[in-house]
Amino acid sequence: MDLDEQQKKLEAVAGLYQLFLKGDPSKLSTSLAPNYEQFPPQRPGLEPGIDNFMQGFMEGFGASFSDFQGALTHVLADGDYVYVRSEFSAVHTGDAFGVPATGKRVNFAASDLHLIEDGLITKTWHLEDFYGI
Repeated sequence: MDLDEQQKKLEAVAGLYQLFLKGDPSKLSTSLAPNYEQFPPQRPGLEPGIDNFMQGFMEGFGASFSDFQGALTHVLADGDYVYVRSEFSAVHTGDAFGVPATGKRVNFAASDLHLIEDGLITKTWHLEDFYGI
């Protein structure tokens, strides 16, 4: 893989994490493929696609937590895959996992494996440490 190709893959991944780290979804259309899928989906029955991803995020995690802060602690690229380990904190401002809002800052880590095709993320397999919350 040449460096330009690798850089494009890393830029696609960085655009996705702008949503979580800066609250900025502006790069999603240049980071995610139109048929983007997550495994597991953000909620059962969620159809693939950028709009459905954003709707699921805003109705789910985005409605439960605010003031995201965090960092990507590990980014590893291999062929068409980019692995990211990240650590976040957020304020618990809405019902989450059956727990009413506490107003407290919580911490959690996540591991994501992204498949990148033609410069866009087509699939993400993710695992968050929500037990740590």
